[in-house]
Amino acid sequence: MKKPYIGITCDYLISESGVYVGQERFFVAKDYIDSVLEAGGVPVLIPIINKESDILQIIDQLDGIILSGGHDVNPIYYGEEPSKFVGFTYTPRDLYELFIVKAAIEKDMPILGISRGQQIMVVAFGGKLYQDISQREEAYLNHMQRANINDIGHYINIKPGTRLHKIFDTDRLLVNSFHHQAAKEVPNNFVIAAESSDGVVEAIEHKTKPIMAVQWHPEMMTKKHPVMLRLFEEFVNWCK
Repeated sequence: MKKPYIGITCDYLISESGVYVGQERFFVAKDYIDSVLEAGGVPVLIPIINKESDILQIIDQLDGIILSGGHDVNPIYYGEEPSKFVGFTYTPRDLYELFIVKAAIEKDMPILGISRGQQIMVVAFGGKLYQDISQREEAYLNHMQRANINDIGHYINIKPGTRLHKIFDTDRLLVNSFHHQAAKEVPNNFVIAAESSDGVVEAIEHKTKPIMAVQWHPEMMTKKHPVMLRLFEEFVNWCK
């Protein structure tokens, strides 16, 4: 059986030192590549381009989409102006990922959002974000851990009956944590699949479509915490 092609959206940076200082780059962390390969898929990087016909031509060759992590989503796209807490935003990436979500939905294509990927998914379906978790009075956990990226940060509580619960077969799971924004208003066609102890949304699932997202970075944990590979294996199976 042919392995499914898994498109992974790219992040953006400008080289700040070295021979290529000032060069703009689109990239994906190797952890995403390794996780998709280990789960039985073929990773395909989707560059940040804003010609919709070109994006559609790429998507036509894919079996599923992973929305990767990265910088903040511009609050303009969920009806707010940026507060002093908002970090770097990159309009071309926001627009291209919002379009990719729309195109993937029309093709009934599986989507997995990771970290920023969950946030862009919330926005794409009409929800809103906390521009900074400090806006949520009940939040007390450290959601930007100061440990190694593959280390544990805090627990999440997984809701019984969700796909996430079926994947991990537990009510509680230790995850890493690297975010200061989070879902504030989850779209009506989604359910909250997991929350942190302080009530921050850690995972969402579409009610009827093969679409889900998590706020943590499972791709960073798969080697040290192999249980996280289950998420990618399940997603790759959807894409088959």
